[in-house]
Amino acid sequence: MDTSNKKSGFYLLSDNTDAFVARFALATIAEKTLDIQYYIIHSDASGRYLAYAILSAADRGVRVRILVDDINMSGHDGNFKMFSQHENIEIRIFNPLSNRDWFRNIELLINLNRAGRRMHNKTFIADNASAIIGGRNIGDEYFDDRNNLNFLDLDLLTVGPIVDDVSNSFDDYWHSQWATPIEQLSKTRVMRKQLMTLRSNLKDRWHRLKNTDYFQSLKNASFTQKIINRRIDFIWAEADLFYDRPEKISSDDPDKTVHIGPQIMPYFEHAEKELLIATPYFVPGKKGTRWLKEKRDQGIEISILTNSLAATDVSAVHAGYRKYRKQLLATGIDLYELKATARPGQSKTRKLIEGSRHASLHAKYMVVDRQYVLIGSANIDPRSQLLNTEIGIMVNSPQLAKQTIELFARSSSLENSYHLRLDDSSNRLNWLTEESSGSTLYTTEPGAGLLRKLAVEMMSLLPIESLL
Repeated sequence: MDTSNKKSGFYLLSDNTDAFVARFALATIAEKTLDIQYYIIHSDASGRYLAYAILSAADRGVRVRILVDDINMSGHDGNFKMFSQHENIEIRIFNPLSNRDWFRNIELLINLNRAGRRMHNKTFIADNASAIIGGRNIGDEYFDDRNNLNFLDLDLLTVGPIVDDVSNSFDDYWHSQWATPIEQLSKTRVMRKQLMTLRSNLKDRWHRLKNTDYFQSLKNASFTQKIINRRIDFIWAEADLFYDRPEKISSDDPDKTVHIGPQIMPYFEHAEKELLIATPYFVPGKKGTRWLKEKRDQGIEISILTNSLAATDVSAVHAGYRKYRKQLLATGIDLYELKATARPGQSKTRKLIEGSRHASLHAKYMVVDRQYVLIGSANIDPRSQLLNTEIGIMVNSPQLAKQTIELFARSSSLENSYHLRLDDSSNRLNWLTEESSGSTLYTTEPGAGLLRKLAVEMMSLLPIESLL
């Protein structure tokens, strides 16, 4: 994985529409191979649009390999098996459950030690020449095409020598003992002629899309125009790829050769001035809280952005996070919680403007001393550290750091987030923000209903932190 002294190109995909366009473009221009690895692949609108592009690539001779984690595969075996009937498409399922029907939920409960360990990596690789890695899965909520929830997320489009490393990481998982061909798992009977029907349906859906506002937003997306004008302004820099080896799911030992954590920690240990952290699921634990305090005691400025209770899509994680807030604030760390109404980006999709205003942070990135930028799939929680496999790119670039810092600044502004404070006299939390009426100070979890607050109170009493 050594890419020292070899520069690769990086383009920040902070806009959800651009992120969809980038994936569709890679599938469309691929000539030889497409390697696709995700935790979640939904069969919703955006999932089907991408499926159309991927199937079209296979039709013109591109070899397609799709590796997807099994945790969200319930009821989807048939569609994936049908897709794999194409002579140029192979699909494998990572760490599959033996039960393919509703009994899988029972298996998950009684065999949690194995079944609870998941592949959380997210990569999209074309011709071993271009790749996208980051926080997004494949689904409408990641591409601003869902009414009730849209994630604020972040990916990197990469070209150059770093892509060889991304491809090697895919191969490690593809050839591992935990990747099983869909044909060996699913008992659903499919015939090749069903693939013709699937192809026709996907083509019809794509042509119907062309008459929608969402298609116009794709057509007018800034990244679309850059592709058309052949002016993708890559940032060229040295970088290293880090990823958990697939055997992590069978090992509790945080071995440096297997786990991503010990590999990237030296970058953060050597921080001298500033550390910015954005993570949707933030459960630092006692050890992590102690480490952050030590860094703050050394004079390092630390700012952390995560979800508010109103914005999070996983209340149980908020129950684990909330117990550490006062300790972090007492050390002088700046803690921000994203609002459910946040709009830090410039997306022009119809759903984002006319639909629900519920936003949720899903981006995972860190910036060290305005020099090093880590973007990937890992959260700061016990699950990413011990149970899930993860991937991330560390880029040595003040220019990319500047762009990422600007994204952090927009997201953590008082217009888009709550700045947490600790009242000196009462030792109670306050949430400072800007609203249409001006500066506003809340003394309880803002924007969240009573039932959600009670649910979090109850969950915080349960001994489940190691699973969060």
